[in-house]
Amino acid sequence: MDKPPPTAQRRRRKILLRLLILWIITIVAWQLLRPHFSEQERQIRSQLRHTIEQRFPQQAAEANAHYGLKPFPAGRPLNLSRPQVVLIHGLDDPGKIWMNLAPTLAKTGFSVWLMNYPDDQPISESAELFHQQLQWLQQQGVSSITIVAHSMGGLVSRDLLSRPEWLTDKNIPQVSQLILVGTPNQGSELARLRFFAELRDQFAEITNGEFGWLNAIFDGAGEAGLDLTPGSPFLTQLNSRPAPPDTRIMVIAGQLGQIDKQRLQAAIANHRETLPEGTEVALLQLFEQIEAALAILGDGLVSLDSARLPGAEFHTVSGTHLSIIRNLSTESQRVPPAIPLILQLLAPTVEEATKEP
Repeated sequence: MDKPPPTAQRRRRKILLRLLILWIITIVAWQLLRPHFSEQERQIRSQLRHTIEQRFPQQAAEANAHYGLKPFPAGRPLNLSRPQVVLIHGLDDPGKIWMNLAPTLAKTGFSVWLMNYPDDQPISESAELFHQQLQWLQQQGVSSITIVAHSMGGLVSRDLLSRPEWLTDKNIPQVSQLILVGTPNQGSELARLRFFAELRDQFAEITNGEFGWLNAIFDGAGEAGLDLTPGSPFLTQLNSRPAPPDTRIMVIAGQLGQIDKQRLQAAIANHRETLPEGTEVALLQLFEQIEAALAILGDGLVSLDSARLPGAEFHTVSGTHLSIIRNLSTESQRVPPAIPLILQLLAPTVEEATKEP
């Protein structure tokens, strides 16, 4: 007996399934081949961005007006008696990353500046914009600053501070300290999937009433994602440079979970007589395996190994790439775990600034 012909609904499902499989195969193939054409891809992306900027100069100028150093809170008068701190965000940040830290620093006695930049353009171009803005800041009378950078903002800052042509630049404030929060110093494989972060960024602009159909190009054409890929020419060059000699660098890395080895050993010791033979060794081996897995996961986007930077102080806190530095909602009373650590690291700066002459 012949089977009945498939319904139209079943045919549509088969077509959609085949299209989905084809899409997945295409994405996988592209990611496998992409490293062989990264420089060509970068040139094409940059050329596209510059062409659109030239074609729509007014819209490009309006988009660029959002970039640069802005005082926090907006309209705050310059106060040179306070220590100055610059906060710089990462890739495709929707603008909320400093919602907890910025007001906390202001209440603690800092003059806070927010550095906004086209975060999808090449990191080197973002560093050049940052350099220009710091020149302006020095012209306002600021002689020394601390930089707190989240994620890719740390790479922008490191590029700024380690470029040979800027190492002896006296036209920008002295950067006494650089705190890197969740910075992928060795790159991140998830940078290959930055398209989804760009969607989040544009959605945030829509909800804030700032959306423009060309904004996704004006803030860069994805070159930053190429720079973030492990082993990229940008990262290779950046990590080959010596650290800036007069800047104290501190790394804060997030970890999705942490296990207290001392507590585990104490618990084993307390129950050693009742545990079956070999349990202690098995538990400690399991602990080491879990610890290694958590190190690979890091904060969910940046592994602990990627966050490490030779010669820099290294600290870890529990949380995800975002939750270590900010809450998900303004109503939350939770204190993001990186904030108390940042205040602790900056305490000597406040003490020095408040000393009587």
